[in-house]
Amino acid sequence: MKSTTVRERLEEHINTIQLIDTHEHVPDERVPCSRKLGLFDFFQHYVSSDLVSSGMSREALESMRNPDNGLSLEQRWALLAPHWPYVRMTGYGRALLEYMSDLFGIEDITEDTYLELCRRINEARQPGWYRKVLKEKAGIDLALVITWPGQSVEVDREFFRAVPILDHYAIPGTRAELANLEKQSDRAIQTLDQLMAAQEETLDRFVSQGIVAVKLFLAYRRTLFFDRVSKSEAARVFDRVWLSQTQDLSFADLKPLQDFMTRRLIGLAVERGLPIQVHTGLQEGNGNYIENSRPTLMTNLFMEFSDAKFDVFHAGYPYTGEVAVLAKYFQNVYANLCWVHAISPRTAARTLDEWIETIPANKILGVGGDSNYAEGAYGHCKIARRVTGDVLVRKVEEGYLKESEALWFADRLLRENARALYKL
Repeated sequence: MKSTTVRERLEEHINTIQLIDTHEHVPDERVPCSRKLGLFDFFQHYVSSDLVSSGMSREALESMRNPDNGLSLEQRWALLAPHWPYVRMTGYGRALLEYMSDLFGIEDITEDTYLELCRRINEARQPGWYRKVLKEKAGIDLALVITWPGQSVEVDREFFRAVPILDHYAIPGTRAELANLEKQSDRAIQTLDQLMAAQEETLDRFVSQGIVAVKLFLAYRRTLFFDRVSKSEAARVFDRVWLSQTQDLSFADLKPLQDFMTRRLIGLAVERGLPIQVHTGLQEGNGNYIENSRPTLMTNLFMEFSDAKFDVFHAGYPYTGEVAVLAKYFQNVYANLCWVHAISPRTAARTLDEWIETIPANKILGVGGDSNYAEGAYGHCKIARRVTGDVLVRKVEEGYLKESEALWFADRLLRENARALYKL
C-alpha cells in the first residue's frame, strides 16, 4: 500500500470539508443567467479596483462593464487590454485567472482567448449553474450573503442565509433620506422614537424570515468609533435632520444620531441572539480613509456590549495584528479572514499562521469569498483551502502542531466555528 505524506493527508481532509462560507454578495441565480457580457461581467468587483489603481479611467471602466450601452465585446476588450497586464499579477487578478481556467477551461485571458471565454461563460450560466459551482465544485454547504438596504432577505435556502445591512437607519442626513426610510419601512418617521421603531420592526421582520446576523457597513463612510450618546442628544440631531432639505449638516453634526442608532442596533441584535458582522480594514473600491476602519476603534463597543458577538471581518487588513489582540482580549470578538485570500494569499497565510498562535481555536473563521459572483465564491474558497493546507502542513512539520490537532483545527476553521457562531 502506498504511504502518504502529512501534506497529502491534510489536503485530502481539507478538500472534503463542507464549507460554511461566512461572507458573500452572490445574487439570486436568475441575475447571472440573464447577463450576456461574459468575461466583462466579472469586473463589477475587486479587479475593477486594481484597474483604476493602474490608471484606467473610471469612465472607461464604466463603459467596459455597462451592459446597456451597446458596446461590442471587441470594443470592451479594447478598453481592458491596455490595463490587464498590470493587474493580472495581483491577488484579484490571479484569483480571476484561476477560476476562469477551472470553470471554463481557458488558461489565460488574452486577445486570442477572450471571445471564446465570453462564449463559454454565457453558455454555462443557465439554471442549475449554482448547484454545479457552489455545491459540486466549491463544496460550500451554506454561504452567508449580504442583503442591501431595501433588498429582500428571502434567499434560496439551499445555498444561502441572509445577513442584512441595517445601519442605514443610523445615517439619514436630510428629510428626503428619511422619506426613503419611510418607503422601506412602510411607516411614518417624523421623530426619533419613530425611527427607532422602524429599525426594530424591520429587524424583527427579517428575523422572522430567517436572517442569521446583521452587518455594520459604516467603515466605508465614517469612523468605527461610536460614542455613548443620550437619547435626548440624538433626538436633537434628528430634529435638525427633519428640518433639513439639503445635505447641509456635517459629519460632526450627524455623528451623535449615527452613534446612538448604531449602538441601538447592536443592542437589538444582542436581544435576538444575532451576531454582528463588522467591516474593518481595506474598503473595496478606490480612495477612502483606511484609518476609519481600524478594528481597535471599536474597543469601547466590545467592552460595553459584553453579551454581543462581533465577527470582525477581513482580518482588519492591514491591521491584522490588532484583530489578533482584540480576539485574544475579548470573549465576544471573533477574527474572520474573509476576502483576504483574494487580496493576497501570502497575507492570508501569514495572518493565519500568527492567529493560530495567538487566538483560541474556536474564535477564528477561515473562509469567506466576499464575491459578487458564484464563480468568485468558488475561486476564493479554493484559495482558502489551499492556504489553510499550506499553513497547517508547515505548523505540523515545524512541530508546533500534531497532525491530529491540525486535522481537528481545519474542521473548526472552515466549518464548525461558523456553525457555532451563527447557529447553523
